[in-house]
Amino acid sequence: MQFPQLNEKDIKYCAVFYEGQHNDARTNLAIAMSAAEKGADIANYVEMVDCIFDDAGKVIGIEALDRVTGDKFEIYANNVVFAGGPFTDSLREKESKSDTGEQPVATAVQGASGSHVVLPGYYAPNNMGLLDYNTSDGRFLFFLPWQGSVIVGTTDKKGPAETLPTAPEEEIEWILKECEKYLSHDLKVRRSDVLSAWRGWRPLAADPHAPPGGQVSRDHVISTNPNTGVTFIAGGKWTTWREMAQDVVDKVLGRDYDDTKCNTLDITLHGGDGYSNSLSVELIQKYGMDQKVAEHLVKTYGGRVWEVADRAKPTGKRWPRYGVQLVEGYPYIEAEVRYACQEYACTIEDILSRRTRLAFLNKDAAMEALPRVADIMAEELGWSKRTKASQMKAAQKYLESYGGRIPQEDGGKISLPLNQDVISLFDQLDTDGNGYLDIHEIKDMSERLGRPLSDKNLKKVFGEMDRNRNGKIEVEEFIHWLENSKDSTGFAKALNESNRLGGKAWLKRRSTTFLG
Repeated sequence: MQFPQLNEKDIKYCAVFYEGQHNDARTNLAIAMSAAEKGADIANYVEMVDCIFDDAGKVIGIEALDRVTGDKFEIYANNVVFAGGPFTDSLREKESKSDTGEQPVATAVQGASGSHVVLPGYYAPNNMGLLDYNTSDGRFLFFLPWQGSVIVGTTDKKGPAETLPTAPEEEIEWILKECEKYLSHDLKVRRSDVLSAWRGWRPLAADPHAPPGGQVSRDHVISTNPNTGVTFIAGGKWTTWREMAQDVVDKVLGRDYDDTKCNTLDITLHGGDGYSNSLSVELIQKYGMDQKVAEHLVKTYGGRVWEVADRAKPTGKRWPRYGVQLVEGYPYIEAEVRYACQEYACTIEDILSRRTRLAFLNKDAAMEALPRVADIMAEELGWSKRTKASQMKAAQKYLESYGGRIPQEDGGKISLPLNQDVISLFDQLDTDGNGYLDIHEIKDMSERLGRPLSDKNLKKVFGEMDRNRNGKIEVEEFIHWLENSKDSTGFAKALNESNRLGGKAWLKRRSTTFLG
């Protein structure tokens, strides 16, 4: 069977189809670098803060802010195009001051957020995934191998776009519960298996300058403000990015240059030249690199891989000989950080989320790699101790916005594990295997947590669990207690936290007193 993780009994019919997959952050960077190679002036960490108008109210440039240095500068152009994705309307608001009667701009882009959960790679084959077109609430869900892990999503919720990727805990739990339906009952979907969780926004666009009744679209929309002359493009998707570029360039340049057409289809992206199917083998033979590292580097940098490999340092091992990894279990190497600094990377956050994908793949691994990334960037960019400390603090705050193995609690409210997690824990606590817990097993539980309950609190907790007053705690009572306990002793929270860590922390024996 090609997908042994699936629940064979409940799945009646499957259709197989094929789709492409890419590292979207690297594709985005390759596009920018390709533009620079063709003569474009590019600038990252730069924000447009205002428009520059002529006497007639036409936009002739923008005022920009360098987010790294704090410097402001002006950029003038014959044509201005806004391509801000779900943030497009916030850009368009900057041009409203010249509109007749100072009217606010009409909404063109609606944001729709989608949460994603990343699970260990063993949840799916490395060459096949799953798509459900009709989940319990009508949304679709995909379950796909991605970058050595498994990505599951997505939810679909309308709302304004945000810059931090925080995924609501209730959406993480909904995704995991949906997964339980498809997978074998032998493969338990645990909350503690969530390596990373995050939320992104897609733009749903409509033309505000079109006649009334225009449709909101997942395809791209291009529209020019007749008052300011500014053109915006919004909507679309990765599979149509060249078409989007062609359409907007032809529209803008067509006003002044009738014989000029976009030639994107003739341009190979940065890294495309020099690529071959045997490139990873050549890399291994020359540098003695780990095979997974070599394959990752080739997929990421293409023909530019030699520039990365030349920066690789010896591992000090017999094998692999070159390519010191940033963190165990992932193919990212220190040389990539050095190379990224040559490709205009200026923040630790950028390295951990976009130049590598560690933050999106494994929050804990990204946290572990953070200090070493800071050391390397300080060497490459000449950071002072103060700058390095500030960068580390900002990166840690950013990484905390991702979900991980432990749910983020809101106002002290306990975020409950999946029922399957609770049942699994119940079975481990039921040491004699008779299907219920007695007061002695509850006492053992508290001791194994390293937080023994006093006799008074032991009786109190057991009384809260024992709803039918028969001296036996069955699994339904245990689940009900976790979901509804007022937790005056704090014991439910302690137990829940240990369960989030995979049910192992409670096995550690310590002699501290717990609220006793």
